[in-house]
Amino acid sequence: MKASDIKHRPVVSLNGGVQVGEVSDLTLDETNVQIGSVLLKGPDGDLVAPFPAVRHIGPDAVTIDDSRILHAQKKPSVNGERRISDLGGLPVLNEQGTVIGSVEDLEFDEETGQLTAVHIRRGGLVGIGGSHERIAASAVRGIGPDILTVDLAPAASAGRTN
Repeated sequence: MKASDIKHRPVVSLNGGVQVGEVSDLTLDETNVQIGSVLLKGPDGDLVAPFPAVRHIGPDAVTIDDSRILHAQKKPSVNGERRISDLGGLPVLNEQGTVIGSVEDLEFDEETGQLTAVHIRRGGLVGIGGSHERIAASAVRGIGPDILTVDLAPAASAGRTN
């Protein structure tokens, strides 16, 4: 699932039978290269649900067992993890030192939260033209504050997604 696909999806407490908020963003645990938490906009402010507390990501809602697992969002970062929205637009640099595009989206496994791919955009002008490429998460070497680095061995690039 692409990270952008979950944004604005309602989050529902199964025990309470109520919507507790809607997904505003996700965080990336860079150490384990997986989703760390789900950030919510709730009626009482910004909240955080640890990703392991997510029961299921359905087509209409994200479910959690109980709203008591939610806690207030800390600023500016969440538990030392990076917001996925902050990664959008980062230049992607390959092992030869060439910028090959920019981060467009991240893809993750819905059950484990493990990062599976980085979607990049190459070329184009003001959103017109260019191409899209899916790069396997195994090719990611590092995610820095200003750049994402990849090692594109022949099998690492998973192909164009125009």
